[in-house]
Order: sequence, then structure tokens, then C-alpha cells
Amino acid sequence: MNRREKLLLGILGKEPDLQKTRRLDATIKSILADMCKQYCKFWDAEGPGIMCFQPNLERHMFFMTLEEIHAAKESCEAENNEDLAETFRRILMAAQKIDPTEIAGYVINDDEGIRYFEICYNTVSNEKVDDVIG
Repeated sequence: MNRREKLLLGILGKEPDLQKTRRLDATIKSILADMCKQYCKFWDAEGPGIMCFQPNLERHMFFMTLEEIHAAKESCEAENNEDLAETFRRILMAAQKIDPTEIAGYVINDDEGIRYFEICYNTVSNEKVDDVIG
């Protein structure tokens, strides 16, 4: 069982009920609203980009602009690390399409690898909570 599954089990218990599920839903929406505010602050200050989280490294969280993503891709290409260059290329292509009033882009870089995902803050609803936490 991974960390996320353990956290959800700890919150919902073995037999989740409606009240616990609603509480989790409200918590997730609150966290996403806070994240959206921070994301937009970075976007306004730094320009277009993505928020990066690296829980196991010294630099835990930072904002990466499109220029920095492009530079990382080029650095990987120069080092003949084609897999990582392709990852940065895909992240760059997705990040270039972000409208910060609708969507935010996030990267998690941990023991499981590099994962990019987007959260659409305007469509988080009861039907979408599983998509956000899953």
C-alpha cells in the first residue's frame, strides 16, 4: 500500500460513510483553492510555467518557467539523455497551453519518477474528486 492509499484509508477508514467522504471532498477543494492562489502568484511574478515538487531533494518546491523547462530539455539533449529530454519536451508542450485562470500544471519528482499533471480548478466538483485524488 502506497503513502496516498494509507492516508486515504486513515481519513475514510475501512468503511467510508457520507460524512467522511464530504469532509475529504471539502478538504481537497480547500487545498486546491490555496494551491491555485499560489500558482497564480508565481505565474504573475515569474511568467508562464509549472509548479514543481521534489519531496526527497533539498529544493522541495519551486516554480519552473517555460524558459527553464526548455533549458532543461536542451541540457538533457546535450548530455544524450533522450528519455529525460523527451519528458521535458512533453511537459513544455503541455505547459505552453496553460491558461492560469483555468488550469495549473504540476510536476512531482520523487522515487517513482517524474510525473506531470494538470488540475482544472473550475471543474472540481463532487464527480471529479476521485480524479483529483486518484
